[in-house]
Amino acid sequence: SSGINAEYGGSLLDVMLVMTVEPGFGGQSFMADMMPKVRHLRERYPDANIEVDGGLSPKTIEVAAEAGANLIVSGSAVVKSSDPKSVITQLRDVINRYREGEKTDA
Repeated sequence: SSGINAEYGGSLLDVMLVMTVEPGFGGQSFMADMMPKVRHLRERYPDANIEVDGGLSPKTIEVAAEAGANLIVSGSAVVKSSDPKSVITQLRDVINRYREGEKTDA
């Protein structure tokens, strides 16, 4: 749930997952209010893999990448697209640019 404390043993984990929807079913709206948690984790654990899951799409990926997410789970935006390959490429490109320290103009 979105109310869980992010301070729990981060240095011992391979991946930290921040849910950006309430768990349970697909197609929910992205919860931007989870980005401070992602940002805090990135500041505290700069080399960690931080994954966000839920509501990720070409419209929301920039804010997640900027906050520090480097792994994403995107379901509905990909499978409901008429061009899933293009959506995957867009999402990957934004994450990769932020991982390389560059910001996009999007």
